Amino acid sequence: MDKKKLTFLLVSLSSLTVILVVLGIVFNKTESEKQKGLSNQYDVSSLNDIAYVMYTSGKPQLLLSNQGKSKDTILAEYDEETIILDPTFSSDGTILAYITTNKNKETELLSKVHFYDLEKEVITEVFTDSSTITEIEFKHDQTSLFYLRAGTFENYSPITGKRPHDFDVYEFNLTQKISERKTNLQQYSIYSLNVAESGDRVYLGRDDDSDVETAEDSFDVKQRIFEVPLEDSEETSVISDPNREVSIFSFTITPDENELIFQSISNPNDGGIFKYELYKYNLDTKEEKQLTHFGEYVSDPVISKDGSTIYFMLDRNFAKGDPNYQLYKMNVDGDQIQEIDLH
Repeated sequence: MDKKKLTFLLVSLSSLTVILVVLGIVFNKTESEKQKGLSNQYDVSSLNDIAYVMYTSGKPQLLLSNQGKSKDTILAEYDEETIILDPTFSSDGTILAYITTNKNKETELLSKVHFYDLEKEVITEVFTDSSTITEIEFKHDQTSLFYLRAGTFENYSPITGKRPHDFDVYEFNLTQKISERKTNLQQYSIYSLNVAESGDRVYLGRDDDSDVETAEDSFDVKQRIFEVPLEDSEETSVISDPNREVSIFSFTITPDENELIFQSISNPNDGGIFKYELYKYNLDTKEEKQLTHFGEYVSDPVISKDGSTIYFMLDRNFAKGDPNYQLYKMNVDGDQIQEIDLH
C-alpha cells in the first residue's frame, strides 16, 4: 500500500471513530436523561395562571403560564436525578408550593417541600422529610400545609419493585414549623388529597377495604372517594357512589363541595385496552354524568376557583409507550372543550 492510500485509510478510520463516539454520546442516554415533554403535574391559581412541570433531557422544569405574557416563565430547574411533584397554589394565588424528590429511591428516601413566592420571585425550602411525600395542599387560610406521606418503602409483592406504602395525612404548621400526623389510616395507597375550606376535614381516594375479611375479598376491592374528619379520622365515610362497580381514580371536588369530578374507566367490559374519561357526581342528587368522550386516557382534573372550568390532562399515547400529555379545559358541564397552548 502506498503512502497516499495509507494516509487516506487512517483519516477515514479516524473520522469514523469520531462519528461513532458522537453517536454513542447522543444516543446512549440513561433512562433519567430520556424523560422529556409535559408531565401530568400541574395546578391552576385563583387568577387562572397555570403552573406545570416539563422535562427536557431528563431535567425537570417548573413553569408558569401567565395569560398576560407571550412566553411561559421558568420558575425552577433541577438535575436529571430529581423529579418535581404536585405544584399547588395557595388560595390567594401568591405562593406556589411544590415537592422535589430523588428518582432513585433505592439509594435514598428524601422529599423537600418548596415555596415559590410569585411576587418576590424567590424560592424557599419549607421542610425536608426522609420519606416519600406525594401530594401537598394548602389549608384555605394558608396557615398550614396538608400532605400525603408514606410510612414505608418496600415491595408488597414479589413481582413488583419497592413502592411507597402505608400512607397517612399530615399537617405542617407554617408558623410553628412542626408537622403533625392527622390520620391513622396506614393505607396501601392514598391519592388526590383535597382539603375542605373549613380545614376540619379532607377528601381523598383510596381502596374501600371495609368489607375485606379474606384474601379473595381483596380482589373485589374498589377505589372510592372518602371524607375524613381530622379530629376523628376513624369516622371516615364514602362520599362517592358506594355501589359503583368501577373504581374511581384521580378526582377533585367543586369549591362548594357539592360535586365530584373524577376519572374512571369507560369500557370496563370491552376486553381491550381500558379507556379513561371524566365524570361528574352530584352529592345531593346522587346523579352521575360522563363529561368527556375522547376514547383515550383523560386524567388529573383540576377545577377553577370559581367552579366554572375544569382543567384536565389527555395522554395521546396511552398504553403505547412514553406518555404524550396535552392540557385541556372545558366548562363544568363538559362543553366547550379546548386545548391549552403551553409555550
